[in-house]
Amino acid sequence: MKVPRLRVLTLVLSLSLFGTAGTLASSMWGDYEGFSKIKMVINDVEKQVADGDAPAFLIKGNTVFPVRVLSESLQSLVRWDNNSKTVSIYKPNVHMFVAEKVNDDYSIKSPFGRVPKGKKIDFAVFAQVDSLKTPFYSFKIAIETPSGEQAVAPHEKIVNGQKENFWYPWPFSVAFNEAGEYTITFSIKLDENGDYTVVSKKVIVSE
Repeated sequence: MKVPRLRVLTLVLSLSLFGTAGTLASSMWGDYEGFSKIKMVINDVEKQVADGDAPAFLIKGNTVFPVRVLSESLQSLVRWDNNSKTVSIYKPNVHMFVAEKVNDDYSIKSPFGRVPKGKKIDFAVFAQVDSLKTPFYSFKIAIETPSGEQAVAPHEKIVNGQKENFWYPWPFSVAFNEAGEYTITFSIKLDENGDYTVVSKKVIVSE
């Protein structure tokens, strides 16, 4: 179930303690119900909220952020329990490697991160996941070209249960016809009718 977009679902953090996201408080951003709105920038990307949703703002020297916007920007999962009115945030450790081959014992042969433009390569994406403290429905591995298209069909795996620690290799065959960054994403869907959230990225440079 998606987290309802309500004002109560915000995260209050002290400006002096929060170092990952940058904020700039100024009347130039306007007001929100009498409080100064702030601009939220994470990894040099400005984050926007949909019309009608609560923005980031200042209250008594603290910053208040929308939980879903902040969590998903930091590649975390958000689960909402409507009965207990509780929002839970999960940050799994996900590491991805790209190699020509992953053996049956999970040893990796010839890892790489750069390829010649125009070359077609058969390789494996190897994902190592741990500290996933909540059940989930499925995960997906996808590869996006520099122009934003899918390089190949994404691979989706249904789990529908608890799987806190696991390793997962999957083969792909990709023609690197564009110059630039090919982005591999590992995404998790908590519920069958929910949306995928990206929890890890890996880049292959074609040049």
